[in-house]
Amino acid sequence: MTHHLFIYGPPGSGKSTLGKALAERLALPFIDLDAAIEQEAGRPIRQIFAAGGEPAFRRREARQLRRAIDAAPEAVIALGGGALLDPASHALAQQAGRILFLDTPPDVLETRAATQPGSRPLLAANGGVPSALAQLLERRKAHYASFPLRLDAGHDVLEEKLAQAQILLGAFRIRGMGRQETDVRVGAGLLASLGLRLRNAGWNGACLVVADTHTAEPYGKAAVESIRQAGIAATLLTLPAGEEHKRIETLARIWRGCMEAGLDRGGTVVAVGGGVVGDMAGFAAATWMRGVRWVGVPTTLLAMVDSSLGGKTACDLPEGKNLIGAFHPPALVLADTGTLATLPVGELRCGLAEVVKHGVIADPGLLAVIESYPCPTPRGMGVPPMDGTRAGCPCHVPAGKGGYGTFHSPTLSRALSVTLSKAEEGAAEVAAATLGDDILVARAMAVKIGIIQQDPYEQGIRAALNLGHTLGHAVEQASGFTLRHGEAVAIGMVAEARLAERLGVAEEAGLGERLTSLLKRLGLPTEIPPDIDRAALQRALLLDKKNEAGTVRLSLPVRVGEVRTRVPLPPAAAGAVGSGSRQWQWQ
Repeated sequence: MTHHLFIYGPPGSGKSTLGKALAERLALPFIDLDAAIEQEAGRPIRQIFAAGGEPAFRRREARQLRRAIDAAPEAVIALGGGALLDPASHALAQQAGRILFLDTPPDVLETRAATQPGSRPLLAANGGVPSALAQLLERRKAHYASFPLRLDAGHDVLEEKLAQAQILLGAFRIRGMGRQETDVRVGAGLLASLGLRLRNAGWNGACLVVADTHTAEPYGKAAVESIRQAGIAATLLTLPAGEEHKRIETLARIWRGCMEAGLDRGGTVVAVGGGVVGDMAGFAAATWMRGVRWVGVPTTLLAMVDSSLGGKTACDLPEGKNLIGAFHPPALVLADTGTLATLPVGELRCGLAEVVKHGVIADPGLLAVIESYPCPTPRGMGVPPMDGTRAGCPCHVPAGKGGYGTFHSPTLSRALSVTLSKAEEGAAEVAAATLGDDILVARAMAVKIGIIQQDPYEQGIRAALNLGHTLGHAVEQASGFTLRHGEAVAIGMVAEARLAERLGVAEEAGLGERLTSLLKRLGLPTEIPPDIDRAALQRALLLDKKNEAGTVRLSLPVRVGEVRTRVPLPPAAAGAVGSGSRQWQWQ
């Protein structure tokens, strides 16, 4: 099984430039198919065309494509502008990985192609570059339009295109947390590839797969089977589900499981489940034999976009959440979006609370998508530019600079109890629907990954990720964990947004109401439940792990896209902490 990332598009779309930069970003081999053809033939492509014409070149190209796919289990492969015209080659690439099409305006293609006319034999005749290019694009119009995964490549900002390509391909690599780097992959069906990925990475030691009673069947068992099929020993350990089991006694069970599974320093702990499973298994891996490798397979939306990333591992004490922990990043995160189809709607909504949080922190366009979905005309989920600019309905933002195309997210639709008729959607939208969840998850992930890379150990900007969590954790703790984490975070975001307004931190008018309206629409609570004991809430808040010198520290929103970190909670402002009509006076 291979997991290649193919970069495809018309001549002049920048496939080689983007492909090489992407490979460097992901620490993957890079293969330029045209360069490989020239190397094998010992002459430039224009001479290959001159000697045998296009049919002979295409046969040579098809052979090189097969060789490139077989050369490594995962690589970034830049394809020639007609490499997938052959149906067999097209099918081969689809089976071997993901194909990202670079959507580029004709005038940009013409400008780029004109700089090297001799290197593009198909553009060297038929009246020169402009005429030949126009004819080529017309001939290939239907072919190029058939690729649903599309990136606007009509601008020259490479860093921006790299960021978008990683989101669309669901491929990231997190650096900065010591020697351990984390590969992150997003996509439906990835769980089946787990074993081969371990083997290809050389991780052949025994594995302990940790799941809970919600995920052991079928996902934990599927993980064990995938690992065993790759020739690696694997044992399944099933834990009781729920935050109330995130304690030292459960941690001891994982340690014993490591021992019984024969894990030495070359072994791997595999966490299959939500945030509790990931936190506990990751912490166990950090402490077993002073640290062994672990892999995260998050099966909830919340875990995918938040807890699986960044290496924060922990367990609770009765007095407070995540008070015992360590930074220990996973070596690999496989976010199989196919698991989202089995989640209850309530769990999807909890995950969307974290997606909303990421939008508020650093991606206004992502927040705009959630707010504006669904479009009155059901065509899918369009992802606006990073800056959140709007042009008409955000669901139909054209794939211009910073755009990602148009996609429908089944997860978002289901969480909002929205159903879209396939008959009402065009064929392209139906084909793209399977990518919608991948893009939603990957775009939210990208926010956290970008912040982690700037500040791996929360010495500065990473504290922005605590938005909604300081009060949210306290509410969650004080409720006896009857509130889900995402529900508590929703309450915390609203309360902290309103507090930001009262303290003069907020510079965007009405942000608290904006968040209240959105979160209510998502079916999430926005007020502290009236039966929460104020004393328990205060104790939990004062024991928060982020406090410094006895002072409660908050991350408060300035505006959508900007958060101020480590804001001390003045004693006089304690009465403003709340939501709606619920305001607590702590003495």
